[in-house]
Amino acid sequence: MERVGQQQQCVKRREDPTAVMDYDDDERQQPMPWPTKRPCSRATIQMQVQRPLHQRNNDCNNSTVDAIRGYCRKRNMPLDVYRPVMHQDSDRCGGSKFRLTDLINELHRVFAEDRVNVEYVQYLMESYRSDPAEWLKYAKFNKFRYTRNLVDAGNGKFNLMVLCWGEGDGSSIHNHPESDCIMKMLAGQLTEVRFAWPETCTANDDENEEDDRQLQPMCEIGRTILETDGVCHINDSMGLHRVENASHTDKAVSLHLYCPPFEECSTFNQHTGHKTTAKSTFWSIYGEKVSKKRAEEQVPADDN
Repeated sequence: MERVGQQQQCVKRREDPTAVMDYDDDERQQPMPWPTKRPCSRATIQMQVQRPLHQRNNDCNNSTVDAIRGYCRKRNMPLDVYRPVMHQDSDRCGGSKFRLTDLINELHRVFAEDRVNVEYVQYLMESYRSDPAEWLKYAKFNKFRYTRNLVDAGNGKFNLMVLCWGEGDGSSIHNHPESDCIMKMLAGQLTEVRFAWPETCTANDDENEEDDRQLQPMCEIGRTILETDGVCHINDSMGLHRVENASHTDKAVSLHLYCPPFEECSTFNQHTGHKTTAKSTFWSIYGEKVSKKRAEEQVPADDN
């Protein structure tokens, strides 16, 4: 989309993973409705025993990785960086599944290269199967709004975070300045609504100089319901989006990867297209809640 090259550029810099933690915070986490263990049924165990090991290993999605390697070959990108991931159903009870720690380690390995194939990164996010036992320590909720909880600060080229959505929570319409966002559902259900860029939004626009007479309602171009383990990808060439938990009875948790990270983005009024700047902040870092003093100093985030 040509408009992407013209949009107002937002400040980007590596997010500081350090923060003052408040260990005296008496706010309690609400009990989560998701089990922390996945018991293996007798049928599953029998199937694993009966199937030869080489067949279980061949369950990897080789066709996806082969396509990615072909993509990289045409662009003279390294081929040995990309490899298939063990299928999550194989050996689930044997301890050889693709865990959250494996995902983080693989992301660090891939992002150590000068160039990264975003399609492979999405493949990695799809390959991880949600296990609440691995991410519950990052799932910090706020009864007033959704929260952003840093899981890994990456190496300056990406970061990974868990977003927690209470009943009825939702983000504003926002962009992802010069960044790719890959979002995976860990629990519950979310609705992603995509919008076209406002006609009046250009790189030379100043939010204080916009002509209100030219502002028009934003155009919705797509709507997707994401359930557990579902993945979606968006960047500014694909449009803008809003994410919301439409349920009034169930919470939701999602895993978000941004490459590269950003600290500011633009939010948009759906009725007028008016653009404002929002800062990106964290509710918790590495499983520890950010101090109340620092949280009060920060502007609530509207990106996800």
